[in-house]
Amino acid sequence: MHSKLKQAERAKRIESLSSYNTPLSTSDRDILDKPVSELVEAVHAKSIKPQSILQAYGKAALRAHQKTNCLTEILISSAERWVEDGSINLKGPLAGIPISLKDSVALAGFDTTIGYSSNVGNKKEVDGTLARLLKDAGAVPYVKTNLPITLLSFESTNDVWGQTTNPHNNKYSPGGSTGGESALLAAGGGRIGIGSGMQRVSVKNTH
Repeated sequence: MHSKLKQAERAKRIESLSSYNTPLSTSDRDILDKPVSELVEAVHAKSIKPQSILQAYGKAALRAHQKTNCLTEILISSAERWVEDGSINLKGPLAGIPISLKDSVALAGFDTTIGYSSNVGNKKEVDGTLARLLKDAGAVPYVKTNLPITLLSFESTNDVWGQTTNPHNNKYSPGGSTGGESALLAAGGGRIGIGSGMQRVSVKNTH
């Protein structure tokens, strides 16, 4: 019951993002190809809007999810609001950069199920320390990613969110416990992701 509820909620959020469920444009691809450092400089200089960066990365993440089932909570609508209302420090060293969070990272307004159905509905009123630090640095959390129940298994699958597959071969798992993060990055849906129970940072091609 809980798994159907959460998966239906995720599907509804994705469906509501009509502007993100479209092919990548030339400008989207240009943003995705830019080094993170250049994007930060462009946000500081106000030559690129953080909303445009979020749009490109959001599209890429949803495409990766369609291929691998790597995402849990879809934060994009909230991320749009955070960028507008000052929740994100757009003068920080990660200004405007979308960052994915492993499902174990607490974020205000969203569940942190860690793959347990008993945790469905455990939304927090305030951000966890890590999420707050990221926002203060200018990062924009835009998706949360799948993991194994208990964080200790070798495959990123659980009863709440289902099985994440390897983007290079869907007969295989991306592994655990940060499999959702690795699948997202490997499928081109992100550049920087926060993962593992120890909060390691995964980075792809940030130059």
